[in-house]
Amino acid sequence: SSDNLVQKMVGGEMKEQGMPRFLGEIMASVMTTVGPKGVSFARYSLDYHLLRNYLHVLDVWGEETANAMVPKYSADIVNKYLETNEPFRKLVESIKTKR
Repeated sequence: SSDNLVQKMVGGEMKEQGMPRFLGEIMASVMTTVGPKGVSFARYSLDYHLLRNYLHVLDVWGEETANAMVPKYSADIVNKYLETNEPFRKLVESIKTKR
């Protein structure tokens, strides 16, 4: 999963197996009921995938290449999270120091 990918980037171990299927179905049902919908879900999904891809490029090719490869609209979103989200900022720093 993409969460495993992020975990691996910061030196963690990838899980061999996810949660049990029945529990996953319960979680999916709950998230469908209480999770983001419509435009909110679209924003969440775009942000999540842009940030994940940025972290991957940063991890594999380094900061200079990541900054050159990321389009302006993605860089704006990444910068917003770097300014306002402490856990994301720490994750980026841990990837940078790992290199």
